[in-house]
Amino acid sequence: MTSHINGSQMPTRKGPRVPVVRVTSTEPQQFTIVSKSIFGQDIHWFRGRSHECTKETKKCNGCERGWSEKWKGYLDCVLWHTTQGERCFLELTPRACEMLLQLAEKDRPLRGLVIRVSKTKGGAKGRYLISALERRIDERELPQEEDPLPVLRKLWLSKDQYVHDEKNVV
Repeated sequence: MTSHINGSQMPTRKGPRVPVVRVTSTEPQQFTIVSKSIFGQDIHWFRGRSHECTKETKKCNGCERGWSEKWKGYLDCVLWHTTQGERCFLELTPRACEMLLQLAEKDRPLRGLVIRVSKTKGGAKGRYLISALERRIDERELPQEEDPLPVLRKLWLSKDQYVHDEKNVV
């Protein structure tokens, strides 16, 4: 078999492969929720990037530096932009989470709920629009729920390294 790469081969990716998805388009995207509930996470926002907030002021880099704080909700989902679907963690704002919770059935987990998510305007300035489809996917047909924290921490560690390196260069 012929290789499409000459010379040194690409390194293999290690660690979690599940992407974090932020809906930024007015075009609706359809998701099936794998999570039973929303995973809430406090974050810091600095230079257009999110960073973990541990809420321990003496140990939290963002708290020590006075970076702005936000809260985000994360759902383990299957994104249906292909025929097979792709696993992802959907990142939502507090308002979007409230909207989703209003659509959810009381006393029933979110798992299996099929939703469409879009924004009123493209990019960061738009407000989320979320609608739930009437059909639900049977829980037994869904993959095992995954915790978003390992994926988020991997992203934050690479970003934190960037911020530290940037400070040392200046």
